[in-house]
Amino acid sequence: MFPARTCLLLAATMLCAAPAAAQHANSVGLPNRGGRAPDGPVTPGQPLPTNAPTAPDQKPAFDGQVHAPAVVTRTPVATEVKTRGLDHPWGLAFIGDGKVLVTEKPGAMRVVDMASGEPVAGVTGVPKVAFGGDAGLLDVVADPGFAGNRTIYFTYAEPRGEHDSGIVVAKARLQAPKEGTAAPMYSLGDLTVLLRVDPAVAQQAHYGSRLLFDREGYLFVSLGERFFSPTRDEAQSLYSWLGKVLRIDTGGKPAPGNPFDRDQGAENHPRAEIWSYGHRNPQGLALNPADGSLWEAEHGPDGGDEVNRIERGANYGWPLVAYGTNYDRSPVDGGKTQRPDTVQPRYVWQAAVAPSGMTFYSGDLIPEWRNNLFVAALTGQHLARLVVQGDRVVGEERLLQDQHQRIRHVSQGPDGALWVITDAADGRLIRLAPR
Repeated sequence: MFPARTCLLLAATMLCAAPAAAQHANSVGLPNRGGRAPDGPVTPGQPLPTNAPTAPDQKPAFDGQVHAPAVVTRTPVATEVKTRGLDHPWGLAFIGDGKVLVTEKPGAMRVVDMASGEPVAGVTGVPKVAFGGDAGLLDVVADPGFAGNRTIYFTYAEPRGEHDSGIVVAKARLQAPKEGTAAPMYSLGDLTVLLRVDPAVAQQAHYGSRLLFDREGYLFVSLGERFFSPTRDEAQSLYSWLGKVLRIDTGGKPAPGNPFDRDQGAENHPRAEIWSYGHRNPQGLALNPADGSLWEAEHGPDGGDEVNRIERGANYGWPLVAYGTNYDRSPVDGGKTQRPDTVQPRYVWQAAVAPSGMTFYSGDLIPEWRNNLFVAALTGQHLARLVVQGDRVVGEERLLQDQHQRIRHVSQGPDGALWVITDAADGRLIRLAPR
């Protein structure tokens, strides 16, 4: 076994031993047997065609956990590419006045006019970011009271020392350009760091970093386990933020009612910000409008990508249980997929699709989509539409395959349409609405 730092530097050549070695194909260039999802043919009521599973002997825990029957949208849908030339966009937030704020991984924010698709202004005052692999300027959300307080919340990989980086959750006021300026620029003011996630490590993978406000005005934050052991093992530790979904207030403090906020006077107490744990690389969060439940999507190892219904204080198993395998084809912790003290994913892609951002649709433009869950797929190069009934996925459709793009995030706009961004140096902003 190589020393930890040497192991990080040699990851791309796959010289590190399992299980620490091969946990992040997309960022460090290791082989992944997922890839672009097959285009068809599609037979409604029958499972969609898939790539070969990475662990074909693994059995689902219940009927419907894999291979939901195919559904097909009956409403004619128009796919409108509104904007091109975005530099690896990661997050988007609707900021009123027909504008959407987009983050770009290399470290820029851009304001785009929703009607024309034209970028109308950049943003000054963005902190310096570490860029590479998964690292960069990541998610952004607008405060529920943005119209009055102009506050946004965002995450970024902060450079620390010569090689290390760690996630920061910050907030700032997005100040509009002054009228009459020749080159209008928005700016960030009153920047405040809410959380600085430790430890910082040398590799640039598994930051998680999706943000979502709940119905009470508290902020969910998803955090990855940073890929390699020993940090990936901290997903099971209640004394670490890594591999967790956190719930905080707008000042960065633990939200009231969190499951581990008791006994905070003890010398060794759990992190009170933790809402759930045992996550690998969670890049999607969404609230189900039907019942208010929290749903999450996370990257599995090689195969075994998950959609989870998140319960307060629950353990989702990583790295003690997992579907799929390590990237060197070895089983994850002996190949166990179930434990009595962990919660099963509601849906599993046995061949990797690399799920990222997600949203439930609650609009009126396409009624048959109402309360459906939409999940961006990077490796899979599509937008997954999942029909959800209670806590089960009962139908699946693939959208946007004709774009041949890594889909990074999807969000419902104030116009009732779905807005999608693609992960590329020439990234796109796409609007989905009735034709």
